[in-house]
Amino acid sequence: STVVPDGDEFEVQFFGVSPDSVAATSYSFANRTTGALLFEGGTDLSGEGSGPTGSGLLPVVTTQETVEIDTTATRFVAASGSDAAVIAAYRPVISVNRRRPFYPDDVIVRFSDTVVDTSLAANPFQALPAKFQIFAVTDSGEVPMNFLFRDLDADGTLSRTDEIVDMVTYIPQLPGVPLSTWRFSLDPDQAAPASPPAGGDVFELVLTRPYSEGDSFVFEAIGESRDQALARADFSPYVVPNPYIASASFEPERFAVSGRGERRLEFRGLPANATIRIYGVRGDLVQTLRHDGSDEGFVAWDLRTKDNLDLAPGLYLFYVDGGPAGTATGKFAVVK
Repeated sequence: STVVPDGDEFEVQFFGVSPDSVAATSYSFANRTTGALLFEGGTDLSGEGSGPTGSGLLPVVTTQETVEIDTTATRFVAASGSDAAVIAAYRPVISVNRRRPFYPDDVIVRFSDTVVDTSLAANPFQALPAKFQIFAVTDSGEVPMNFLFRDLDADGTLSRTDEIVDMVTYIPQLPGVPLSTWRFSLDPDQAAPASPPAGGDVFELVLTRPYSEGDSFVFEAIGESRDQALARADFSPYVVPNPYIASASFEPERFAVSGRGERRLEFRGLPANATIRIYGVRGDLVQTLRHDGSDEGFVAWDLRTKDNLDLAPGLYLFYVDGGPAGTATGKFAVVK
């Protein structure tokens, strides 16, 4: 569209109900080049294309509703030797949409052959020696995390399906209360591992996240343009239907109309600002049609002559003047 300014930079910016929310609930759209705010409060986050528009552009935004585990990327790294089937799950102690320190960051569990950390004591969990450490993966690097540990065989690692490790996080309102956030355990549907996690094994919990407050998407618009060389190469107008036999499938429905109703055929493959002249086989001008600036690429004709008479059956010629695209000729038939 000519409404779209060529080369201008646009920004979609996301907003949540509060800074503590992970998922955005609305978005704005602005022209960064001119500084114009085009709209606020867009809420179509499911890609339906039903949101507001600005400068001839409709942002189509698709995002997930909440934090999710990337089940393909969540696994032991390739160099790990354990055959343990570790699974991770969110613990709904508080909303999955509640942002807090180190959530929703990715998580790494690094296993060792010796005790390298100690779990928290929080009823019913005891403080236990652990042969692993848990880290949140932040933009500034890995940060050690606290965790709860149920180690029924006292071997310091996950080796039984009834053992669990809960990584904990905290919220400012309850700074001393550990909140179970991610639970790591062995898949109960799999056999006990022959090689429980040990030194050198690394398990990665990888997350996908919805757009959040503060996220933005910036792009440069490309305005409408015409490649005249390509237009000339592709210039090949045609008539539909050809031949026209009694009627066409796209003719208007005849409601409350007596008689035959409107007949219709279409000249297609037209450039903007084209002129179509229709002639009889003797060279007499039957009708002149114009395609004035539309990008639709076709012109409909009601099969009436320049004298407003019904077109007689027969063979007809057409000449299309496409301006910079060139000229073209063709023929079509009308059968009674």
